[in-house]
Amino acid sequence: MEIDMPTKKQTPRTQPTPEGWPVAWPYPVDYEKENRVTADVLVLGGGLAGCFAAISAARKGLKVVLVDKSAVLHSGAAGSGIDHWMFCPSNPAGKVNPEEYTLDPILRYKGGYGNAVADYITARDSWETLLELEKMGMKIRDTDDVFKGAPFRDEQTKLLFAYDYETNTCIRIWGTGMKPALYKECKRLGVEIVERAMVTGLLNENGLPGNRVVGAT
Repeated sequence: MEIDMPTKKQTPRTQPTPEGWPVAWPYPVDYEKENRVTADVLVLGGGLAGCFAAISAARKGLKVVLVDKSAVLHSGAAGSGIDHWMFCPSNPAGKVNPEEYTLDPILRYKGGYGNAVADYITARDSWETLLELEKMGMKIRDTDDVFKGAPFRDEQTKLLFAYDYETNTCIRIWGTGMKPALYKECKRLGVEIVERAMVTGLLNENGLPGNRVVGAT
């Protein structure tokens, strides 16, 4: 995969400063320069899905380039973090199994209709995904015992729960550390991160529309 992007070696702007402006534009501007970056896998977008995709590919030994129009550390819909990890019946303190958790709402108030396959995969795998984030450095437990003795805290695991205290399927987390943890893991695995770069088009093999995508500009 390839991506063409402006080079970092650019010519400073020399236009005069408009009247009333305190300083000239301080950043170099050169719209004619290009860099060509090659990789085995090109990931466009550095949100949660993009970071996980980059991490998964890098763990398989592939050279990965991750491109984001913002700063990956806090970009995307979850850039500021989340405070609840829902659909997690498989946690150690959960009181319902993934199968029951998936089927009960479909049979009880959805008239038998629902995307049971996707719901089941989420219910089955969400705890393992949360543990993976914990290994990357995101806090998911009340390790400082701030809420020790609270009715929504499981004393054995130090997990905090919300909403449904009968099943314990929604976990309160310190989600502001989610993107920083993913960013750190990307860097650890050697993912090349290109930030503040807007992708404007995809490149098809041999330049023919309809052929497989081999890069971006």
